[in-house]
Amino acid sequence: MKEVYFLARHTPFWAIPMFVLSAEFGYVFWLRKKKKGAIFCLFLALIGAGATSFYYWAGGPEKSVKFLKKIHRNYN
Repeated sequence: MKEVYFLARHTPFWAIPMFVLSAEFGYVFWLRKKKKGAIFCLFLALIGAGATSFYYWAGGPEKSVKFLKKIHRNYN
């Protein structure tokens, strides 16, 4: 779980570049009529946007980790 907490704490450093790059490549694949590549890239862009939205909704690095710990504790 340490890896998940690390990813949650540092979400903007991986999610925003992933969102930008995958959205750009998704658009390029869409222009070239490569449907599977475009769908895959746009799905990755959606994951990046969702992770960033969760990060800001939860309240930043410390609160997002606390939120995930609470979910994990309630799940077990």
